[in-house]
Amino acid sequence: MRFFRGRGAVREDREDEVFLDCSDAYLDLPEKVQCIYKWAYDHGYDYVAKCDDDVVLRPVQWFQGFSRGDFSGWQDPGCKVGEIRTPWGFLYTCSRRSMELVISAKLPGLPGSMWNHVHGNDEAFVSTVLHYNGIFLTHDPKLFIWQGDRASLLSQAPAKRSLRFNRGVFPKKEMDTGVYATVIYLNWTGWHNTGPEVILSEFHKVWDIMKGFR
Repeated sequence: MRFFRGRGAVREDREDEVFLDCSDAYLDLPEKVQCIYKWAYDHGYDYVAKCDDDVVLRPVQWFQGFSRGDFSGWQDPGCKVGEIRTPWGFLYTCSRRSMELVISAKLPGLPGSMWNHVHGNDEAFVSTVLHYNGIFLTHDPKLFIWQGDRASLLSQAPAKRSLRFNRGVFPKKEMDTGVYATVIYLNWTGWHNTGPEVILSEFHKVWDIMKGFR
C-alpha cells in the first residue's frame, strides 16, 4: 500500500509514501491518477487500486476477493443501459492493460482529449478511456456506501446545501459480512457541513462493525 502526494511536499517521503511530480488540486485528479498508474506500471504492478481516505478497508480480504478483470468498482445502480459504466471513485481497480491505456490518454482539456474542458472527475476520465477501448466496469458487490442514520446526523448537523456532488440517497440496507471496503458518505447533511467529531464517530461505527467480520 502506498500514499501518493503531488508537488509541494517540504520533507522526504516515508517508506509507504510516493511524492509525484503532479498537482494535488481537485481539478487535476485525472492527472494525479495518471501519474499514480505510471508509477505502478513502471514498478511492475499487475493491478492498482485507487482508494480514497474516507474508506474503511479490510486489505487482506480485499486482496483475496477483488476482481482480477481489467476494471472493477462499485457501479451506481442508477446507471442506464448504454451509459458508460462509471464507478464511484472511492475504490476502483485497474489491470496493467488498463493502466497502460490511461497513461497514454490525453488529459481533459488538452488537444486530442475526449473532453474540451478541464474537470476533476478521475473515475469518469478512467472509465471513458477504457470504455472506448472495449473495457467495461465489473460491479463489485463487496463495496459498501455508509450513509449513517439520517435522524441522528440531522440532529447533530442540520442540513444545508451540500458542497459535494449529490448523487442521491441509496436504499438503506445492512452491511453484509462479506464487505471489505466501506466509504463514509454522509449525504444527509453534506460532508462539508458535518463537524469532524461526527465524521470520526461514523468512522468508528463502521470500523467496529467491520472488525467483527470474519
